[in-house]
Amino acid sequence: MYMNFKLNIEQSQKLVISQQLKQSLQILNMTLQELEVEILKESMENPVLEVEEKRDEIDWEKFIAHVSSGSSDDRYSAYSDDEEGLGMEKFVGYEAGMYEYLKGQVGCLLKSEADMDVALEIINSLDERGYLSDSTEDIASRLGVDEEDVLGMLSVVQSLEPAGIGARNLSECLVLQLHENGIKDDRLENIINSDLELLSMKKYREICKKYSLEMETITYFIDVIRTLEPMPGRIFSVERASYITPDVIVEKADGDFEVRLNEYSTPKLMISDYYKSLLKSAGDDAAKEYIKQKLGSAANLIRNIESRKATILGISTEILKRQRDFFEKGINHLKPMIMKDIAQELGFHESTVSRAVNGKYMLTPHGMFEIRFFFSGAPSCEDIAANSIKNILRELIDNEDKKKPLSDQSLCGLLENRGIEISRRTVAKYRDEMGILSSSQRKQP
Repeated sequence: MYMNFKLNIEQSQKLVISQQLKQSLQILNMTLQELEVEILKESMENPVLEVEEKRDEIDWEKFIAHVSSGSSDDRYSAYSDDEEGLGMEKFVGYEAGMYEYLKGQVGCLLKSEADMDVALEIINSLDERGYLSDSTEDIASRLGVDEEDVLGMLSVVQSLEPAGIGARNLSECLVLQLHENGIKDDRLENIINSDLELLSMKKYREICKKYSLEMETITYFIDVIRTLEPMPGRIFSVERASYITPDVIVEKADGDFEVRLNEYSTPKLMISDYYKSLLKSAGDDAAKEYIKQKLGSAANLIRNIESRKATILGISTEILKRQRDFFEKGINHLKPMIMKDIAQELGFHESTVSRAVNGKYMLTPHGMFEIRFFFSGAPSCEDIAANSIKNILRELIDNEDKKKPLSDQSLCGLLENRGIEISRRTVAKYRDEMGILSSSQRKQP
């Protein structure tokens, strides 16, 4: 047996992320509540850091009324001096929801940081129903990875609880739950994948004929489907009102809109003067080295928090510039916009924008909106975003004759009268995404 040993030199590229950059990305991705916890944790571990006490809590009800009035009176105070008034703690609450629950599970399954980043991006791209709202191709493009890697991590996310989470459509959601329940029936899966509409229209005989099934079998299949959850994400919703702390605030002052950060929700960090002076006077080299290390750590944290603020403010300012009609006239005037547009304008990578808007909220004269809300892909109509069309559809359906509900084709015609040209299939898709039944199911006697 011949063995040949060789010494080869190869050149390869590796992405090495420094601890400072890693902390910067983590802080950018944090919600306000997560950032506050991180700041308090760091202040307990690092004696050099000092946390400035917060001012009195803001009375948001008074503030919203002030913003709505368009007043620019600088003497106005959003702080409540009335002890019996509504303090922030009484109506702003934070509870672990769907995203935190899924991130906790995936953290126990994955060890690779690269896989973890992809899985977290998928989780952040889920809508409130638990469906994947972005395409795997878009996610791969944002992260700069292969789509196969995204599909691999999607299968991991879809294996999490609750069953059906991470599905890309209703059919996939139901099939995922069938597999979780140990039900393997090709006929049932084919019906779910191809003929849910026939089922919803109660055309059972047509289904029997198509699949050569007995009516008894169809009845059994229907009973099975009724046990499944079409929107697995809604189990995380709470019945009581849930109030959220805004990251940025858009208000009208002197006839124009301006955007500013909500500085009052995050503790302010400072570096202790005592340790600065101690560094100059300390004679022990080990003590000096310890203080230098802690000062460097504190400076990095403060720098990363300021960078987070600047990034969020820059993105919010660009949103205000591009969506001025929304802020002036309301939700029906939302325009198509994607993260790539903002990233190119500000010189960021698309993944930076995605991290910056994740779990962040904007308080506007029209209410509180997650910043992700403003990023809506354009339908065939170039002037109106998908969210605006959905809002118009909901209004039309809410005002329809309940005895003669509007069909999808009729809705197409009404939209066309408003200058919005989309197909019947798109109307059906939007209606399904909003959880609105078909005209035959909405009909009342």
